[in-house]
Amino acid sequence: MQRSVGFGAERIGLAALAFPKTAALLLAALLILIGFSLPRLTFDDDIHRVFLSDSALSQAQRSYDAAQDPPTNTILIHITSPASFTAETMGNMRDLALDLEFTQGVTAVASPFVLRLPPRADAPNGTPLFAPEIGPGFADDLARFDALGTGLPTFLSPDLTAMLLGVTVDTNATEVPTAARQISDLLATALPQNLTARITGEDVISSEIVSGLKADLISLNLWGALVVTLAAALLLRDLRMALLAVVPALIGAAGVMALCVWLGYPVTVLSNVIPILLLVLGVANGVHLAGHLKHHGSVRDAVTTVGPACALTALTTSAAFAGILLTGNEQLFEFAVLGALGTLLAFVIVLVAFCLMARVIRLSPRPLPRLTGAVATGLATQGARHPRSTLAACCGLLIVSVAGFVLTTPWFPLYQNLPDNSPTLATNDAISEAFGGVFRMIVESGADWPETVDLVTQLEAASGPQSVLSEVNVARWLGHPDTRPSVQELAILPTALAGSLRTDDDATRIFIAMPEPMRSAEVLARFDTLYNIATQAGADRVIGLPVVMRIEAVRLIGQLSAGLIVAALGATALCALAFRSFRLVPVLILPNILPITLTGASLHLWAQGALTPTAVLALTIAFGIAIDDTVHFLSRFALARKAG
Repeated sequence: MQRSVGFGAERIGLAALAFPKTAALLLAALLILIGFSLPRLTFDDDIHRVFLSDSALSQAQRSYDAAQDPPTNTILIHITSPASFTAETMGNMRDLALDLEFTQGVTAVASPFVLRLPPRADAPNGTPLFAPEIGPGFADDLARFDALGTGLPTFLSPDLTAMLLGVTVDTNATEVPTAARQISDLLATALPQNLTARITGEDVISSEIVSGLKADLISLNLWGALVVTLAAALLLRDLRMALLAVVPALIGAAGVMALCVWLGYPVTVLSNVIPILLLVLGVANGVHLAGHLKHHGSVRDAVTTVGPACALTALTTSAAFAGILLTGNEQLFEFAVLGALGTLLAFVIVLVAFCLMARVIRLSPRPLPRLTGAVATGLATQGARHPRSTLAACCGLLIVSVAGFVLTTPWFPLYQNLPDNSPTLATNDAISEAFGGVFRMIVESGADWPETVDLVTQLEAASGPQSVLSEVNVARWLGHPDTRPSVQELAILPTALAGSLRTDDDATRIFIAMPEPMRSAEVLARFDTLYNIATQAGADRVIGLPVVMRIEAVRLIGQLSAGLIVAALGATALCALAFRSFRLVPVLILPNILPITLTGASLHLWAQGALTPTAVLALTIAFGIAIDDTVHFLSRFALARKAG
């Protein structure tokens, strides 16, 4: 038997037709396994892990995280009032801060009530800024603290209408989502009625995005299946044909989600797109198979004629995912493996399920409505009548779109991953406005003290007031800014704070509160200024989530784009090999690459030219659909030539 363009993979469907009972039992067993596996599907609670690679920055970030003993995370509570805080409100807030300290897993609470005046002979540890009974003159106490010129945060907005509480949680004792729920319960009972409180923080944002991701993954698959079914039914005017096209694809997408469990992979912000992609490709192949069945009436003939093209689309898509492995990026490994294996699994499920369903579902004899293919037929006819002008126009469009695609800007807006109805975005913006930001850049420097003081001064000038925390601020508070604090002097600070300001090798650690880097072009420019100040001053390392989002996420976008190019070239070569004609390479490149570059260039029209990881994944889907259509066109063309 001559090898088909699908390298013989369509024989899986022929085997299902030859042994339908065995195939049905195996498919039923697989469905049961999928059903038991889906409830065990896990989601990566740390959405930022996917951006960590084997680069020096990622290794430094991992090293910093691993050195935290115990590992901690900070939950921020943003409390707002319609009017300036009163003395009574401040007293209530101090009681709330005290109650927070007794929450399970909480090791420290940063608030205005931990502020102290500098040490004196009669108060070697300093005296609390506020009296035991907070009086109406508390604003004068704050002004007195500000007048010290320390640069230390007071955790109160200038107009005294907002307060920020930083709750440090030992994640060995309590997971962040659990701590966040406990804090929310406490706020619901202890917060005065005229105040509003919102919870945020790096891990809180992660948890919220993951929760949305879980809901989206299920809903998108269900809505996708429903929309595709309705669209197929309306366009094809045959509900049974629509079911033949959609149901096997839906089972295939479910199988891919179960594959995550079998491989031990959590679903990430990248891999959640794979089931959707394979659902779309599965439906496309199902329509081709069902269409041939409707015209010719033979399931075996449909599998023999259309199956090889379906197999080749699966092989090219799988090869496209495998090509991403060539980027050598650790964080893309799971994505590539899941995509490559999932594509092959989905193909097998779709083909077998179609064959079994087609044996019992009889399609109506009504012909397909002409409207279904009218647009495609019209475009193809015009292209055939004017081949040279069509080719010239497409080549010109390709050149323009490639230029537009190249000029896109890698961009990673974390906030866009939050659910649409999330109040966290507004909370983060309010914190950025009054307190610097939710995220922390961490600068470690082993320079001598005068250089460190100069570095902190430059960072403060670029970042804004009360957004930098370091030993320099403590030295100012102690009254000797020209001398580094001694170990004994740091010991009078809260333990968590004292331990964080100095590294194990005696370098200074500087924390800078800031918004997410790509919240806007203005924020990005400020981040780059801070980063350049730190690196030009010879900082040993600059880490923190903002740095990872700015540098590693952009690098990831570049590597995804490179992987997409490798995938396109690899899939093109595989198609040429399948059809035994490398003269097809230029024929394949134009229809497969043009949709990608044209879609990428369109980002300038509706997304200010921002190329995000999500956009690159969308381009991957566009490529998958393009190569799918191209393979089917070539397969039908080869069959037509064989028939004369």
